[in-house]
Amino acid sequence: MKYFTSFRTTVKISRYLFRTLALMLWALGALLSFLYFFSLLHQREAVLRQEYDNSYEQAQNYIRHSADITRQLKYMAENRLTGSLSGLDMLDGNTGAKLTQPRYSALIPNGDCASESPRFHTAVNALTYFLSYWKDNFSDAYDLNRVFYIGGESLCLADFSMRSVENGDDAAPKSLVRQVIKFRNARLTERQGTQYWVTPGNRHDNGNYYVLIPLYSGNKLEALIGIEQTMRLEDFASASNLPLGLTLLDQNNLPLLTLNSGERSAAALSTFPSQPAFFGYNHGFANLVMKKALSQTALSMAFSLPRSAVIDNLNMLLFKLGLLNLFSAAALMCLTWLFERRMLAPAEKNVFQLEENEQFNRKIVASAPVGISILRISDGANLISNELAHNYLSMLTHEDRQRITHIICGQQVNFVDVITSNNTNLQISFVHSRYRNQNVAICVLVDVSVRVRMEESLQDMAAAAEQASQAKSMFLATVSHELRTPLYGIIGNLDLLKTKALPDDVDRLVMAMSNSSALLLNNISDILDFSKIESEQLKIEPKEYSPREMVSYIVGNYLSLVVKKRLGLYCFIDPDVPDSLRGDPVRLQQVLSNLLNNAIKFTRSGSIVVTVYCRDGYLLFSVRDTGVGMQTREVMQLFDPFVQLGDGGQRPTQGTGLGLAICEKLVNLMDGDIAVESERGLGSRFTIRLPLYQAVTRPVEKQDAAGHTCWLAVRNSAMGRYLQLLLRHHGLTVLDYRDEALSFDDMFICDDPQQPEGRARATICFSNDHIGPAEEIRPGYWHLSPAFAGDLPLLLNYLYRGDQATWPALPAPPVMMPASVANEDILILVVDDHPINRRLLADQLGSLGYQVITANDGLDALNMISRQAVDIILSDVNMPNMDGYQFARALRTQGRVTPVVGVTANALAEEKQRCLDAGMDNCLSKPVTLEVLQPVLSAYSQQVRQARKDAETGYDQ
Repeated sequence: MKYFTSFRTTVKISRYLFRTLALMLWALGALLSFLYFFSLLHQREAVLRQEYDNSYEQAQNYIRHSADITRQLKYMAENRLTGSLSGLDMLDGNTGAKLTQPRYSALIPNGDCASESPRFHTAVNALTYFLSYWKDNFSDAYDLNRVFYIGGESLCLADFSMRSVENGDDAAPKSLVRQVIKFRNARLTERQGTQYWVTPGNRHDNGNYYVLIPLYSGNKLEALIGIEQTMRLEDFASASNLPLGLTLLDQNNLPLLTLNSGERSAAALSTFPSQPAFFGYNHGFANLVMKKALSQTALSMAFSLPRSAVIDNLNMLLFKLGLLNLFSAAALMCLTWLFERRMLAPAEKNVFQLEENEQFNRKIVASAPVGISILRISDGANLISNELAHNYLSMLTHEDRQRITHIICGQQVNFVDVITSNNTNLQISFVHSRYRNQNVAICVLVDVSVRVRMEESLQDMAAAAEQASQAKSMFLATVSHELRTPLYGIIGNLDLLKTKALPDDVDRLVMAMSNSSALLLNNISDILDFSKIESEQLKIEPKEYSPREMVSYIVGNYLSLVVKKRLGLYCFIDPDVPDSLRGDPVRLQQVLSNLLNNAIKFTRSGSIVVTVYCRDGYLLFSVRDTGVGMQTREVMQLFDPFVQLGDGGQRPTQGTGLGLAICEKLVNLMDGDIAVESERGLGSRFTIRLPLYQAVTRPVEKQDAAGHTCWLAVRNSAMGRYLQLLLRHHGLTVLDYRDEALSFDDMFICDDPQQPEGRARATICFSNDHIGPAEEIRPGYWHLSPAFAGDLPLLLNYLYRGDQATWPALPAPPVMMPASVANEDILILVVDDHPINRRLLADQLGSLGYQVITANDGLDALNMISRQAVDIILSDVNMPNMDGYQFARALRTQGRVTPVVGVTANALAEEKQRCLDAGMDNCLSKPVTLEVLQPVLSAYSQQVRQARKDAETGYDQ
């Protein structure tokens, strides 16, 4: 209870502290308001000081201007006195105005200006011409009332009036006389500087400003030259609307001129600061004053502004700040009252409930279904624990308890697993916290023995599943081998039968058996491909290929089937498709062939469109058909293995149902994806997207047809857009045909038989019934299949070319090489334990013209080779006594380099690698057809013949 009593006292203290905090917040706000107001006041003073500086700068410019004029006059007079200007200067005789003649007067009694020296009169004459020129041309710029020239000895004054209207006062100003006499009587050291003074005028803000400069020749005072200007304080006042007061002070800090009439009367000053430079408020803060000395003179300028004008715009702000502070005080009082009522008062009430909660929590810990313990981090002491935690901890050894305490206190991990003395798997989870002002760890102890045993069981199940997967792969490989071996006998013999002359009815039966065998082989290949994909044995073999050539090849293979089914096949390859890129063309051809085959299978009428284009750094292949289409639920399971969809909702089609599943896996292995869009009754669209790896696009060379005109009369809008894009990319002009008369150099392109007006160079008609490349049906009339629309620029180049080169015709189908003596010089050894396969392979080689001998296994083959030399060896892989691997190793051990080609029914990828590792030169998968055997054996036969030739040449030498 002592703890709760102290806590209750803390809550009471918090109430008073919160009130103090509210008061401090209000005081802080008031202080900030005060500081903000004075900050604005200082900003206002800074703006006013800038106004003062502008006015002062105008007065200072006035002083500088007067000094510059006086120095110019001094320079001209000095040049005249020193004789550097002989005779009249350039202005003499050039001024066209009336000369301004000076008035002469003596500044001392009994003075005679007529007795002045010639030098005095020469200087006066020069000034006469010079000042006359000034008066006519620069009187407004220099703003002079008078120019004085005073002789140095007799003090004779030559007074030049610079105003157009004489002021009628011929006497010299008294202030000038006093200043000259004072200057003359001063000591030599005090007569070197320029004299500045101001005499008040008839108004308080106007006066006359005088500048007097001595002229010396050596150490002798030759003359004094000075000017008189009218000084108006209004010229020094700034253009603002402020009632600014100005006062010109002399060297004794006494006012000479004042500008403080009207609105400026409030800025009038009775006393002025004694400092040479001053900015601030005068006595009583009545005015804001700035005082600055005018350089080169003993004069000063004082500027003043009443305090009311300084804070004129800040009165309302001061009022608002006061209201804001009053409002903030009221708001803080309300918030303090509300907080005490809603927070502190309930907190005091809750203090009395803490003891109950403490006891309640202890009961929860005691009745928890898991062990709960609170350990002190400093020494690992158990502060609170339930009975279950106590039992768990008692089962631990002393070393385990020390290790667990070290881990918990060090906070290395969030949980630890231990095994008790009775083999119980115990997991201890913990989190650090605070309890009664101490750092503690809340530990939860759970018996996980059941879970551990379940995990061990799951591991055993996973191992069993892995073994089952391996067994499945082995089963598929074995089944494939056992199926391919007899299938090889069927397909191979049917292949031989097709080379024989057979009756028509027998030939039809052979063709049916051959098609059924090919379908069976295709199903087996699909199962093997899917098995290799699942076991991650199928690898992508990237190499450089041309997507244009590959797509054209695939479309050409299926064109005859499409025409036979009376469908339209369109192939659109965009001009920006790269000429070459890196990928696996074999697998990509497999995927595209599967999609195109499905499109033909499920399309009864309409057309099939194959599109190849680039977008966002990917190459896309699209196959769209107008077939039966699919429903949404069918699309969702389309890529599932062994799923066969019906043809228009009727019976499922033939096959394994693995085609699209294999396509998706292959596309994923090529870092791409495949998508499908379909709707029942409208057809389907499959899109493959592959990245552009190492894409190369060659620039379009100048074509013979570039610049010519092609007229399009194409009803198919998609094909019309593609032809316009394609032809314009190759530099041709494309126009839509509207019954215009064509010239002889134009081309006419259509998709239905028609003849244009006029005589075009040629007419090219796209026909869905045409198979193969472009063909000239009659002179000037060509047929081209839409499947080869990309060949249109080549055909146009051919037609516009000057020579009569032959357009390539449709390639003839490959003809099986008949038995001939071309290969009679090659002896081939066939090694196979299966008599049917051995006999079949021998017959196939005999049909190709080779000499053949046979052996039953590897041992029999070694004995035969020891008695007779052979050129090429075809060996089965799986044989009794000595298999193909052992036979190849034995040959290489004997040093024989005879080409060995393995023949196996196992189509897995690692089987070919095993053959190569054993020393074989190549590996063929059963069933081996004549089309496969012929190129392989031709290559090795050429090697054998070249080796013979090289050996004979070496022997002759």
